[in-house]
Amino acid sequence: MLEHFFSPLSDWGPLILRLALGILFPFHGWMKLNPKGPMKGPAGFAGFLKQLGVPLPVFFAWVVALLETVGAALLILGLGTRILALGFAIDMLVAIQLVKRKMQKAGFMDQKGGWEFEFALMAAALALLFTGGGRVGLDRFIGW
Repeated sequence: MLEHFFSPLSDWGPLILRLALGILFPFHGWMKLNPKGPMKGPAGFAGFLKQLGVPLPVFFAWVVALLETVGAALLILGLGTRILALGFAIDMLVAIQLVKRKMQKAGFMDQKGGWEFEFALMAAALALLFTGGGRVGLDRFIGW
């Protein structure tokens, strides 16, 4: 019964995922770009990555900050959805493993800050990786 109603609207699902991720990630990216923010800009974020043992910390600080800001805007437009989704999924996997589990020793639903939010973002990114951006996006106009 519901399949008949929702089937013509199935391309709105990827749009909703793109919008959700595209709205959430810039706030996190701006914290990494803003020199007056908690991360003290890309240099401060690179120092944090270095403490975590991430190779090429300056390079990856910029990659993550630009992915979470510029990449989020492109995701909203549906441009490069699958590539960006892969980047966001990797971003969240690294955040879960290195920051939440290794450094903070947090559990999934931990009172001191679990990793369920990052897991949900990673799952949404993986959904977009497998489904693509849908027909309501720019990917289809350039043949992606």
